[in-house]
Amino acid sequence: MRNNSVTNTSSWPNLVIILGGLLMAALWLLFTSLHGPTSFNKDGHFLGQDPLFWGMMMSAPASLLISLGLLAQYRLLAEDVSRKARSGFVLIIIGLVMPAIVDILTVSLGPPLLIPLFALGAFLLVSAHQKTGALPQKAQQMLWFIGVLLVLGTLSFFIPIEVLDQYQGYRIYGVLVNLLFGLAWAMFGYNMWRDRLHENEKE
Repeated sequence: MRNNSVTNTSSWPNLVIILGGLLMAALWLLFTSLHGPTSFNKDGHFLGQDPLFWGMMMSAPASLLISLGLLAQYRLLAEDVSRKARSGFVLIIIGLVMPAIVDILTVSLGPPLLIPLFALGAFLLVSAHQKTGALPQKAQQMLWFIGVLLVLGTLSFFIPIEVLDQYQGYRIYGVLVNLLFGLAWAMFGYNMWRDRLHENEKE
């Protein structure tokens, strides 16, 4: 049975998620051009700022925008669903907000220590929605995709940095957890927004 609460959700939360995802993806392109493809920081500058500043800008504002959009839809995504959904939702918010705060305080791109918990949260949330009908199928696919991206990012932690550098592993990691991650959130927000429009047209 479809959860009709999706039709009562304003458009702005999903537009904010789309903006956050696109911002992260766009600023990653700038960040990686300044930092370089390996763990060695080339320390390029843009508008007088170094890669650490642009890494913070890529991470923190985008993550906080995505968090805001998700929190505005807490009832739809978690509260009215199940304990599993609430647990997954909390892990996702922690995985977004905590690193963003650290990055803002340090004006840099901190180590992604919460990625495994974030991945678990994504899997818990989407699995809790398998039969609710509250989330569009494509939005569910994006959550699965986000979880897989973060698992792959986590696995890269176990590869020696010297090996990663031989294959421009720092850039590959960024493609997974910044570029594709941001685009996946943008697609999640888009599919949620489009689904709401379609539901409103039927009323």
